[in-house]
Formats: sequence, C-alpha cells, structure tokens
Amino acid sequence: MTNNKQQITNNKQLNLDRYIKINQERIRSRVLLHSISFHLESELLTQIQQAQQTGSTLEISPELLTNLRYSALIDGENCLQTGLTFCTYYWQDGSEEALMRSVIATDGDILHQIRSDCLQEPQFCHQITGAHYWLIEQLLRQLRLGTLVNLNPLAWVLSLLTTVPIALTNLEKLLQGDPWMWLIPLVMSSLLKLVWQMLLSWFLPTVSRWFFRRLLSSLLSPNQMEHRMARKVLYQIR
Repeated sequence: MTNNKQQITNNKQLNLDRYIKINQERIRSRVLLHSISFHLESELLTQIQQAQQTGSTLEISPELLTNLRYSALIDGENCLQTGLTFCTYYWQDGSEEALMRSVIATDGDILHQIRSDCLQEPQFCHQITGAHYWLIEQLLRQLRLGTLVNLNPLAWVLSLLTTVPIALTNLEKLLQGDPWMWLIPLVMSSLLKLVWQMLLSWFLPTVSRWFFRRLLSSLLSPNQMEHRMARKVLYQIR
C-alpha cells in the first residue's frame, strides 16, 4: 500500500479520496450502485483515529462529492435510490479483506455487519469500527445539499436595489442639504436589509423544496443536456 502521508492537507482536514470507491455495475442502460467502499490499512487507521481525536474533518474533492451525491440520489437512469451500502476493506499481509458492512435504507432502517474474527481482537475491532462509522458520518454530512443561497449578501443586494434608485432620484437634495442627510439612505438600506432577510427566510424552504424536486427530475430526465446541467449543479453546491 502506498504511503499516504501527503494526503493530510492540514491539521483540520484529511483527504482519503484514493481510498474511497464507488462500486457500480452497468446493466444495459442502467448503472446500479452496489456499494461505497473504504480501502484501509494500518497507517490510515492511525490517521483516522488522530482526525477523530483532533476534531478534523474528511476532505472530499468536488468530483468525488458530485459522484457520491448522484449515486446517493439516483439508482440507474430512471429510479430513485432506496438505500446506501458502505463496506470497509482492510489491507494486511498482501491481501485485502472485507471486514465491515453497513446498509442504510432511505426509510431509516440500518443494518451493520462485522466479520466474526474481528471480535477476537478487541483493540483492532474498536479501531476499525471507529474508522468505518467516522467515514460514513463524514460522507453523509457532506452529501447533504447545502443552502442554495447565502441570505445575507442577497438581502443586501435587494436592499440596495430598493434604496439606490430613491437616493439617485433625490440626489440633488442630498448634495445641497446637510451632510447628515446622507444617513437617511444608509439607515433605510440597513432596515430594508433586515426586512428582506426576514422575507427570504420565510420563502427559502419553499424555494428549496421546489429546487430539489426540479433537480431530481432533471437527473432522471432522458434529455442529456438537462441531465448534464443537473450534474453541474450538484458539482457547484457546497
């Protein structure tokens, strides 16, 4: 197994892209997801344990994250995913063996399996299960689609679009009046920013639900251009 010390980008993130695989199979026109697998060895277990102790997170490249999100949402070309399977393999003595398997269904059911001989080594069993569950938790956390927009800058933009035309209309009065009159549009824009932010927070859940349904529809669409655009959206969302 290649030494992977270079995979640690800083003291807060651990990059294991090389050791995370999406196992798929193409059956005619469908691409079926079998599992997401972790391929570990002794040094990786130590680094994951250190990441857990220091509160570090798993760094996932945009390309891998996009593929993971797509696999978590779509099973084949016209089906929604019904669950995810995570497998952990361990490299030792020149061979790799499957040690753990977790199946997480979309309805919340979870099945965990571990090789019986792992239980005979309590310390190793604790280490491999800790790594397995930490990797799953880190992936699932990042698979979630983030907020579509940042409300704060958007609220400022809408506020300025409202107050700037008013200020320009009254520019002559502002220039000829006392300097303190310039505080009026500044205070107005700040108040309008708060109003816009409150209104956006009310409507954002509805917009997000519509967006998510539209995204799923596009990912399932037979239209290749629409499908590619949806994949690009998955790549952009953080």
